[in-house]
Amino acid sequence: MLAREGSVLRGGEVLFRTPLLIPSFSSKGFPEMKKIIRVMSEFITEAVLVSAYDIHYKLLASQQLTFPSLIFLDSGGYESRVEHDLSEAYGQDYKPKKWTVMDHREVLAKWQSTIPTVIISYDSPRRHTSIEGQLEAALKLKKDFPSFVHELLVKPEHKGELIEPSAIVKIAKNLGEFSIIGFTEHELDHRMIGRMEKLAKMRGILDAHDISSPIHVFGSLDSLSTALYFLSGAEIFDGLTWLRFGFHNGQTIYRQNYGAIRGENGILKNARELSHAMWKDNYYYLESLRDQMRNYVRTKDCKAFDHISSHIEIAAHQLQSRVSS
Repeated sequence: MLAREGSVLRGGEVLFRTPLLIPSFSSKGFPEMKKIIRVMSEFITEAVLVSAYDIHYKLLASQQLTFPSLIFLDSGGYESRVEHDLSEAYGQDYKPKKWTVMDHREVLAKWQSTIPTVIISYDSPRRHTSIEGQLEAALKLKKDFPSFVHELLVKPEHKGELIEPSAIVKIAKNLGEFSIIGFTEHELDHRMIGRMEKLAKMRGILDAHDISSPIHVFGSLDSLSTALYFLSGAEIFDGLTWLRFGFHNGQTIYRQNYGAIRGENGILKNARELSHAMWKDNYYYLESLRDQMRNYVRTKDCKAFDHISSHIEIAAHQLQSRVSS
């Protein structure tokens, strides 16, 4: 069975358990990020993901992050590139600032949060390197900053390519050095079933090498694809979709429509009030989805997923036919 519960250890003790659904915050597309974090700090008690890029440019301070139990400190690749992720309905003009490996290391060296922090290996939109080179750089980062929990973000070796399971095979014996193995959603494949199939195969490669490190899919936090990737063997999910859209009965819908389906009070709210209500509701929806994932692992019954059970069942059959052939 590919869908699973697991845990990440630090010092022999459980740091957190999976599945883990992580609300992300970024200045890219959200210039009022500090205000959003202030609003959601009243509700979020578990993990969050923020960017080292935003810390470096003082768009966010670690002192603001006193409310989560766990911080994922992303490497800044998303904010330092022009390209947008799959959840954006349209791309706004965006001009990233300079972002180097030394900038990244400076943030890590100055990091003083007492909250357990997972750091992601450096990712540059202007520098592509071999899978072996990525491994070497990430191992050096781990050696130089041993107080963090380390995640290897695997990137395509050349611009415009997708990640292939064959690349993972090359370094599989070393992947146990990392607590988490990450991939970005849009770099896996151009089709949903292709992304699911690759995740399943890469989970199989890790299992074959007796590596229990969970797979993290970046940019994949919505009401359906998150469950489909979980079905495929991934355990950690983050993204900005929860800030852009509303989650309702298994659907991810436009914010203005979300207001309409909330009843008569919903259509009376202004944009600010509606956003605040939507973010809070989305966070609790993600908590419910995590519980549904856990129930699925324990019951092996697609009916564990409210509203999307039929979609999950169909996808499970399609995935099984591909990974078993």
